[in-house]
Amino acid sequence: MPVNPNFLERLLLLRLDKGPAPILDLFGASTFEAVVLALDIGLFDELASAGAPLSATELADRLDADANAIEVLLTFLDAQGYVTKNGGRYRNTRMTTKWLLTASETNMAPWLTFWDELVFPFWEDNFETVVREGHPPQTIYEWFDEEPTRWETAQKGFRAAASVVGGEVADAVDIPDGATRLLDVGGGHGLYAIELCRRHPNLSAVVFDYPEALDVAREEITAAGLEDRVEVAGGDYWEDDLGAEHDVVLVFNVIHAHDDAENRRLFERVGDSLRPGGQLVVLDQLAGTARMPVGKTGHGFVGLTYLVTLDATIHPYEAVRKWLREAGFDDVRRTAIRRAGPGQTVVQATKR
Repeated sequence: MPVNPNFLERLLLLRLDKGPAPILDLFGASTFEAVVLALDIGLFDELASAGAPLSATELADRLDADANAIEVLLTFLDAQGYVTKNGGRYRNTRMTTKWLLTASETNMAPWLTFWDELVFPFWEDNFETVVREGHPPQTIYEWFDEEPTRWETAQKGFRAAASVVGGEVADAVDIPDGATRLLDVGGGHGLYAIELCRRHPNLSAVVFDYPEALDVAREEITAAGLEDRVEVAGGDYWEDDLGAEHDVVLVFNVIHAHDDAENRRLFERVGDSLRPGGQLVVLDQLAGTARMPVGKTGHGFVGLTYLVTLDATIHPYEAVRKWLREAGFDDVRRTAIRRAGPGQTVVQATKR
């Protein structure tokens, strides 16, 4: 995790400006690189599988790595809270065990891999162009299309992020009594549709996305044993048939990629696929909700990411509500998703 200065360090670096506070950003960047490498070589999983703390030499033997280099890496990871050392032997911390082990249900490692292999390289190639010209030469999704394996890496990352909030999101979604048909537009990994079908035995779902984005969804559906109730459909939600008489349509993490007119049009298209009284459910990062430093940083980070990778932005709730009403929806309401951090919000509306 990022270095957490103690009171004296905060005073000297951040309040009195007695030292170069930007050094903390350098530490943070190097921590990300160290953690990603540790994930790539299986360091955390190896510590977990050993059954007892390991010395650096023992761990190096298991990883076929240099003992001295592993010792230096472990020392840095210890300082950053990913491992802990006792009597010359190392084990994972609770944070690492919960968030970064392959066996964990909340494994965020594929999300970090997504940023390391895809987003940050895209940033490096396009960031200055965006700042100088206002737009990237292409979106990151168009870049994914140039090498379809990028889509698999991306969807595994999206799936990892969704695993953290999937239960809370499912709690927030109102499934009407008697509902049997759900459409997940731009559903990718399919995790949200799967979770809702688990909770509602009479519900079946279609996960609709670009064909290249659906491989992870197929794996998740099979792993959940829901092949008879959840299916995938490849297509373009701007052009292809979305079906009809759905009871619920999910539009999750989609609207940030589009402007006002496009989102209004998207809601109209989705509305055409819903029965009267059906529910449209939107999930996205919404602007104007951050109040504390981490939240403000998160909002700024997301906004910058969307600009560089998608030529897009985060929208305020008032705009989303306006588009929904103009597209033929009433009873618009919202629920904050706290576990995802400030801004992540479920917005629901009923087709007139």
